Amino acid sequence: IAAQGKRGFGIHSPFVFNLVTQVIGKNKKQACFRHIEKQRSNLLKNQHIIVVTDLGSGGFVSKMPQRKIKEIANHSLKPPRQAQLLFRLVNHFQFKKILEIGTSLGITASYLAKGNPESKVITLEGCPEISKIAKNTFESLNLNNIELLTGEFSQTLPQVINSMETLDLVFFDGNHKKEPTVAYFNLCLQKKHNNSLFVFDDIHHNAEMELAWEQIKLNPEVKVTIDLFFMGLVFFKKELTKQHFKIRY
Repeated sequence: IAAQGKRGFGIHSPFVFNLVTQVIGKNKKQACFRHIEKQRSNLLKNQHIIVVTDLGSGGFVSKMPQRKIKEIANHSLKPPRQAQLLFRLVNHFQFKKILEIGTSLGITASYLAKGNPESKVITLEGCPEISKIAKNTFESLNLNNIELLTGEFSQTLPQVINSMETLDLVFFDGNHKKEPTVAYFNLCLQKKHNNSLFVFDDIHHNAEMELAWEQIKLNPEVKVTIDLFFMGLVFFKKELTKQHFKIRY
């Protein structure tokens, strides 16, 4: 495993070096960021109480089925720096067929959709009440390239996989347990191509996610992985030598 600094020093893979210097290490603000962050700010102030259906995501767990939107936002939304990296990845590679497993309140999907206006983002959410808020987020930002599907991932994910020819980018953020994470990965593998990118959130969240990440890295289809600590990037390019990188981000 190669551990490198965020500026790319010591990276001997030209592909990874370019990715680190041109995409991961850049943090240029885009005009759309301000609008999305305004929506985040609104969610973090929202006192409205909703009934949350917990489908066992393994993420933020509360025994209270009724929760304030601001509490959900505080615990579940990706920090701006991380969400904006997803925007840059979509923008750099010009991904068009994007799948997000775990919509939450819609902030990350908004960044994915803004990365390439010509893309189609399909995002999956288990909780109906949270889905309604995500839809409001998309409408407020005038995003017309997002399709939100609500229901258990065990049902909605196979439907999406069967309906799509290929997947350019998949963002896995719907579960923090090993078995479902690996199962979703294997399902999505059916539709990956040479230039696909799979991004796994919270790879060091708990012991199960650590195990899932190690198993994913061992898959023979996987060529290059980049561990950014908060998330992991998986590339399948056949022309690359199998390598695993750790980058300080």
